[in-house]
Amino acid sequence: DEMNKPKKTMIIGLDGVPLNIIQRWAADGYLPTLQRLMATGTVGQLKSAIPPTSGPSWSSFMTGMNPGKTGIYDFLYRREGTYSFPPVNASQRSGTTMWRYLSDAGYRVGVLNLPMSYPVEKINGFMVSGWMTPYAATDFIHPPELAAELQREVGNYRIYPTETFTESRRETFLKATYDLLEMRTRTAVHLARTKPWDVFMAVFFDTDRVLHQLWHYMEPEHPWRTDNEDRDWVVREYFQKVDESIARLLEYADDDTLVIVLSDHGMGRANNFIVLNNWLLDTGLLHLKKDPWTRFKEFTFRHGFTLRNVHQIADRLHLARQAEYVAGYFVDHLLKIAFLSFLDVDWNQSKAYSFGRHLGSIYVNVKGREPQGIVEPGAEYEAVRDEIERLAYDFCDPRTGRKLIGEIIRREEVYSGPHLGQAPDLILRPKEPSDIFFGLADFGHRDTVATVYRYSGMHRDYGMLIMNGPGIQPVCFGKGAVIHDVAPTVLHVMGLPVPADMDGHVLTDAFAAGYMDAFPLATLDSVAQKAAADSSEYTAEGEKEILERLRGLGYMG
Repeated sequence: DEMNKPKKTMIIGLDGVPLNIIQRWAADGYLPTLQRLMATGTVGQLKSAIPPTSGPSWSSFMTGMNPGKTGIYDFLYRREGTYSFPPVNASQRSGTTMWRYLSDAGYRVGVLNLPMSYPVEKINGFMVSGWMTPYAATDFIHPPELAAELQREVGNYRIYPTETFTESRRETFLKATYDLLEMRTRTAVHLARTKPWDVFMAVFFDTDRVLHQLWHYMEPEHPWRTDNEDRDWVVREYFQKVDESIARLLEYADDDTLVIVLSDHGMGRANNFIVLNNWLLDTGLLHLKKDPWTRFKEFTFRHGFTLRNVHQIADRLHLARQAEYVAGYFVDHLLKIAFLSFLDVDWNQSKAYSFGRHLGSIYVNVKGREPQGIVEPGAEYEAVRDEIERLAYDFCDPRTGRKLIGEIIRREEVYSGPHLGQAPDLILRPKEPSDIFFGLADFGHRDTVATVYRYSGMHRDYGMLIMNGPGIQPVCFGKGAVIHDVAPTVLHVMGLPVPADMDGHVLTDAFAAGYMDAFPLATLDSVAQKAAADSSEYTAEGEKEILERLRGLGYMG
C-alpha cells in the first residue's frame, strides 16, 4: 500500500559530508548501504545555515529555525559588556527542539553525539551530547545512569579523538580514527537495540575531521600535494567503514521506519586563509593603541611572532600530539598579553572588527551595543556599512592582485527573529570558495592572506540529504532543501503539527503522490523556548579547553 506512513524515524548525521563524494564512491560500488538508500529514496543537496558551520547549522536542524531565532551564529559569541568571545553552548540557544515537541507528545526519543547539544535536554528517552562538550563534563548524558551502562557495554565511551593529523603520523591518526568510529558505532547499535525509541538519531562527527584534514588526498592538484598519485583510497576506505556502520545501525530500522541520512554542511578544497582583522587594520577601520608595549607587539607580529607560529613550532616538536591539547599550550590570557590581540585595540578609534569563522563576519563598533562603541545607530551606522562594503569590493590578494570578495550580505537580508541584534552586521562571501576567513584568533597571522595550514579541506554551503522509507518516492530534489526543513518534516511524519514559528517547510516533494492528501499538514501556534535565563556559560576551565579544542581542529589560528 502506497499510503504507508512511517511509524518511526531513524536519523543518521554525517558531519561535513558533501553529496558529490558519496555519489562518486557509491557509483563505483564502494558504499553499498548508501547506494541502496539513494537508489530507492529521495536524494539531494541540503543547504546549510549561514555560516555553514556545525554550531549554527545543527542548531537550525534541531529547531527548524534560522540563526536569528536560535541566536547561534558561530562557535563563539561576544560576551555582553566586553570584547571577549567565549564559546557558545546549548543553554544559550533559543527555539524549541523537535526532541522537545516529540517528547511532550509522548514519543520516546534517543539522540547520540549531536554537536551543540550540551548541556543535554531532559527528554523522554536518552541523550548523549557531542562536539562542544567540555572534557570534564559529567552532565553530558541523560539519564545520568546511562553513563555507567555505556562504560560497561562499550568501554571507554568518549566524545573526542586523541590524535591529530600530520603526514608523519598518518597511520596513528587513522588507527585512532577507526577506533573512534568503532566505539561510536557500538554505542549507537547498543542504544538502538536495547532502548525503546520512536525517533532515534546518531551523528558521526568524525567524518568532518577526516575531510578537513585529509581533503588533499582526494585532489592531486591540492597545494599540499607533491605527487600526482591516486590517494583517494585513504579517505574512501574510511567512508567504506562508515557505510558499514550505517548498515549495522539500519538493522534496527524496520520497514515502518523512515530513514534520513544528512550532513550539516559540505566540504571542499581549502587554499587560503584570510585574516579580516588585518585587513581592517590596513583600511583604518580598526586601530591599535599607541603605547610602547602594543607597538612592540605590533613590531614582533609583523615579523612573524604570532600565535600561529607558536602552534606550528609546537606541532613540529610533537607537542600537539593530543589533538585536543588537553594540557593547553599556555594559558590563553598569557598568550593574549604576549601576542597582538583585541586587548591591544584602541576601541575609541575603531569602527569595525571581525570574529567568527568561515565567512567574513564584520561587526560595527556601535555606541550602546559594544562597550566602547563609537558609531551612532541609524544614519552613521548605515554610512559605515556602506563604507565597509565599498572597501571590501576592492579588497585584493596582496600576493596576486585578484579580487577576493564575491558577495556582501547585510544581516537583515538573511536573518530574522529576536536575536537579529547579535548577528554580524555584514557577511563577506569569498569569490573563490576555497578562500576561508579566519577570524577566531583576533590577529592569528601577520599575512592578511596566506596558504592554509593544519587542514586541507574546508566547509561548503551544501551538505546532503537522503530520505528512504514508507511513503517516500525515489526522486532527486537538487538544491531545493534547507537544513531547517528537516525538523518540520520529521514532526509531520510522526503525526505532529508543525509549529508556525519554524522557518523550515515540510519537504513535500519527497513523498509519494497522494501522501500529503492522506496526511494533510497541520500547524501549531507556538511560543518558542527562550535561551535558559540562567544559561550556563562554561566554567573557566571548560571554556579554555573548548577554545583549545577549536584551535586543535584549526578553527582558531
